[in-house]
Amino acid sequence: MARSAFTGALAVSAFLLSAAAMTKAASVDQAPNGVPSRLLNQLDRGVNITRWFCYSDAHDTARFKGYLVDEDFQNFKNLGVHYVRLCISPEVIYKDGSANPENLAYIDAAIDKLEKAGLAVLWDLHDNGQMKLDEPGHDNAPFVKFWAEIAKHYAGKQESATVFELLNEPIFQKNPEVWYKLQKETVAAIRVVDPKRTILVASTGWNGIDTLLAMQPLEEKNLVYSFHCYDPFTFTHQGASWTGEQQKALRDVPFPSSPDAVNAMIDKIPDPYKGAVRDYGEKRYGAQYLFDRLSSCSQWGARNRVPVLLGEFGAFPPVSPVDSRARWFDAMAAAISSLKLPNAVWGYDDALGLGRSVQDGKVSLDSNVLTHLYGK
Repeated sequence: MARSAFTGALAVSAFLLSAAAMTKAASVDQAPNGVPSRLLNQLDRGVNITRWFCYSDAHDTARFKGYLVDEDFQNFKNLGVHYVRLCISPEVIYKDGSANPENLAYIDAAIDKLEKAGLAVLWDLHDNGQMKLDEPGHDNAPFVKFWAEIAKHYAGKQESATVFELLNEPIFQKNPEVWYKLQKETVAAIRVVDPKRTILVASTGWNGIDTLLAMQPLEEKNLVYSFHCYDPFTFTHQGASWTGEQQKALRDVPFPSSPDAVNAMIDKIPDPYKGAVRDYGEKRYGAQYLFDRLSSCSQWGARNRVPVLLGEFGAFPPVSPVDSRARWFDAMAAAISSLKLPNAVWGYDDALGLGRSVQDGKVSLDSNVLTHLYGK
């Protein structure tokens, strides 16, 4: 099964190259939407830094001061990484519309270190729903105030290498118009005090592909449009405890999917979720599906003459078949390369991606992802 799947992936690659030619032709004429060319070119291959200022103790100053080591920066160079998405938890930086001044100083020092290493930075306010901006009647004026304050802090500094990402994965499923109004107001507030700053904007539905395709671009210029891809979710988040009981219960789900591949492992799935896994098999998700999903975003950007960026992608490894995860990253790498799609894996220091770990002072990365995403 593994050999035939890899053969199929190779066969798809010929299609990817020819189909990408049309996307590339469209993107050649695409205006950068006011984004400085040098910065836009640097936002080609990046990584998410997930646990420096996020998913950790919000008062861990020792971590803030010295999270990355020299070997990490050598890894960035070896992997061809030109920017990082620096995830910053609201608990670390945000309180009632103001920035924590002590922690902001640590973030500034981190950005200085990254930029001295030649890396651009996406300054990502990494909300995971805890800010509750989409609750009915929520007062979102402090959010605008916060970003105006951040813009004032950085105004005239690091303009060529620091990009503001307003909010990680806006949800707003029941009230998308609230987010789009808030996003527009926040961009305008930043522009008043920091007019040359490049800003990363996003659609609702957790930065989803489908919501991006339905989004009306903002009139403002110098914006980059972000989306995330964890398709097919049944595969990429099997065993993930934070995504609900169904995903938590899944294991050994294969990629690509087919009825035969699913039938070979269906006995391992609890009865309440067997139907969902069989449906996953019937849909025959594979390399072509992933290419089509990513291509739709590239084409949306080309039509609207705005740059798009794949801000997150990855697959959770603990109960995922190793060869299936390899095929998923092979397919993503082929599509990204063919489409010349700016991207950042989730994450450099998270299990869905490169899974950085440190033992006895030595940094280790996930060999599966190194091989199948980066060819190392």
